[in-house]
Amino acid sequence: MSADARAPLDAPRRPRGRPPSRSWAFFTTVVEPQKLSSAVCRHCNELVHHRHKWGQARTHLMKCPQFLQLMDTIPANEKPEWFLAETSRRHHVGLSQPKKPTFVNSGFPTYQVSQDCTYAASPVSALTLLPPLTMETRDHLSGRRPLGRESRALEEKVAMHLFTTMSMEQIVDRRANLSYLTAALQTCGQEIGFPDPEKLMTELLDRCVEQVNQRVEAFFQAELLPATLLLDVTTTTTTTTTTTTTSDGTTARVVHYMTSSASFEKYPMYLESVVARNSEQERIDADWRATDVARVVDKLSHAVAGCVMACSSPESQQVRGLLEKKYPGMYFYGCMRDALWSLVCDIFTARGTSANQCDSVSMPFVQEMQRFALQCKDLTFFLPPSSDELTLDMAAESCKTVIHVSLTRRLTVEEAFFAILQAEAFLDNDTGLHAHLRAGSNGHDSGALSFAHDQATVGRLQTELIGVVRSSQFVQTLRKFLDVLRPVHKLLQSLDGGANATSLLLSEVRSCFSRLEQQYASSTRLLPEEKGVLQALVRQRQENIMGPAHHLAPLLDPVLLGGNLPVNTKADMEHKLVSSLRADGTSLSDVEKQVLRAQYMDFRKFAMSLKTSSKAETLGFRLSKERRLLPLQFWLTDGTRWPVLQTIACRVFVMPVCTVSSSRVFSEANVALRSLWQQSDFPSRDKLAYVRVNTHQLDVAETVGSSLAMETQKPQTEINTTDITASMVV
Repeated sequence: MSADARAPLDAPRRPRGRPPSRSWAFFTTVVEPQKLSSAVCRHCNELVHHRHKWGQARTHLMKCPQFLQLMDTIPANEKPEWFLAETSRRHHVGLSQPKKPTFVNSGFPTYQVSQDCTYAASPVSALTLLPPLTMETRDHLSGRRPLGRESRALEEKVAMHLFTTMSMEQIVDRRANLSYLTAALQTCGQEIGFPDPEKLMTELLDRCVEQVNQRVEAFFQAELLPATLLLDVTTTTTTTTTTTTTSDGTTARVVHYMTSSASFEKYPMYLESVVARNSEQERIDADWRATDVARVVDKLSHAVAGCVMACSSPESQQVRGLLEKKYPGMYFYGCMRDALWSLVCDIFTARGTSANQCDSVSMPFVQEMQRFALQCKDLTFFLPPSSDELTLDMAAESCKTVIHVSLTRRLTVEEAFFAILQAEAFLDNDTGLHAHLRAGSNGHDSGALSFAHDQATVGRLQTELIGVVRSSQFVQTLRKFLDVLRPVHKLLQSLDGGANATSLLLSEVRSCFSRLEQQYASSTRLLPEEKGVLQALVRQRQENIMGPAHHLAPLLDPVLLGGNLPVNTKADMEHKLVSSLRADGTSLSDVEKQVLRAQYMDFRKFAMSLKTSSKAETLGFRLSKERRLLPLQFWLTDGTRWPVLQTIACRVFVMPVCTVSSSRVFSEANVALRSLWQQSDFPSRDKLAYVRVNTHQLDVAETVGSSLAMETQKPQTEINTTDITASMVV
């Protein structure tokens, strides 16, 4: 037998049974729906139990309003044949059936003869499809009620709108006015039953938290660099400590956890808040704080380089020591802004404490400074409410401490600090007197003072302060205390994060404290004893925040190269750099240490050649020297030639100098701290704060963009360095 004769025998056999109908595509998007007993209609999203039969699906389509509306919009030649046949059949069936009898006043049934009976059946193309009798006319005309997943999505979007725009009190206390929002949705043809407050603050809140959490995780997963955990402590009352009294009579501190990335350092993401209460069952000590930080670290799904935490509490160093033992592959150090505010508090209250918390430092002029700050506070009453560049946006909680200057007068450390700085306007006696004191309060005429003080009181205060300003000791005392406070204020301005803030690098922290000591030592208005006390306070606050990252950063800075470190300290830090650990805390092998040492020496040689080149300074070095090219940007672009060292340097320089003020973050997102944690339903309010803060931060970050001018990285060498971290064994 020939090959041509055998060919038909090799062809695949036709499957048994009837072929599946091609009309299923008009009903659903599911592949092979005839093999299922039910499917979702592609037009109305309703689940239809068709029991493997096309006839059941066709019956549903002939009743589906969305499908019938679709058929009305297309010409007759494009309509499916089964639809035309079914429409024609129903039309003829309707003509052949007798009309329903209607009753007239005579009480006898009569039949209303339709005019359609005298004419032949009109063509199918001339028919107008009417909605089924079971469909409500209002739904057909004004819109449809969302069903299934569409209704769930609409409900979540409405809840997200409420969570991000309305205050917590309005949502929780059921004072939300939703009438206009309801009318707007009805105008668009959507009907939704707004949930009650209980469902809004439970089920819908959890669903919105999950949505925001997915956005936050995607935000950090898109980052090439590890994030930084930020820990801030706040209170909402002005007390003598950083604790406050809760409703049940116990003391508590609110710890706020945030995490930030190097690309969006000013827009951290909020994690959670914890109310730490001292009780008989649980004592809030260093072990408790370290355990709580470890709980948050273990819960994070993205890589974290380290943690920056508030350092005003005495046990902060002990907490960091416990965390360094548990996580040797991470950095832990204190916030520089918090250290500077603590220094201001030490100066005004004479309660500076050394690193071992045993030796007290006595400030010689503390009483004189407090009384002078009270006089300056009275002077600031007459200063105009101008755009003062002295005032910082946020102060640390340590500066809420109250100073009892006299039996009837008291000030907070923050008020005393800014009062002396603002009194600089009165250094020129004649100009200050005529510009401010002669004009009245706040730079206006005295007639505007009736709402605050009577005329006689203001007059006596003016006379008294004129005598104070004209005294021979006023200018001398003011200049002396300005020498004490102005350098600290200048550093705080660089860390404030406002428009006038400058970028302070981690490699410059040690030199900033050293420069502050030198400024106190070179002052001609301070006594030797006063200089010694101030320098001791500066050293104490420096030791209280310093960590391994502060020692490594100057070595890896391409401009400094460890030049601001003492010789012994520099040699010790270079030895610890070579002894870096992996991410799991294990030590490097001898070969890896040799590679790391060789790359570090080559990096120093490269950086020194840029500084000592006979040619003019290169553009890259000039940008680095002027701090227009940050060390992190240098290591991301030029550091690829030293891959092992690059991994360590990037993990060092991604971390900020200080933590972001949680008060500012909450304020920008319109979250009231007092209403957040001084309520019994704190977990629900904390979830609401999570949704509101992170939604605001994500929207702003997407609009502003990355703060790092990221360039295309050069290809890595064959050395595998993904497991080497910037952690040091101290």
